[in-house]
Amino acid sequence: MSDEEILAMVRERCAHILKVDPMRVTEDALLREDLEADSLDLAELHVTLEDEWGPLPREAFADVRTVGDVLARARELAPERLG
Repeated sequence: MSDEEILAMVRERCAHILKVDPMRVTEDALLREDLEADSLDLAELHVTLEDEWGPLPREAFADVRTVGDVLARARELAPERLG
């Protein structure tokens, strides 16, 4: 899975969960401040990413601030699943 494919998938999932325009979901976008995500939204995102990539540690996304952080953490935790 290429970086562009990963970003497209994360963008789609974030836009759906947060009910925002997908174009607002950029690597620099702050999840809480820019996209107005709350802790339940982030938990739902975690579950959605697990559906896509398999089990991820519960604390895996606890300290992410941006969409780019989500992508970086996903690459660290599941490189073999992301290609």
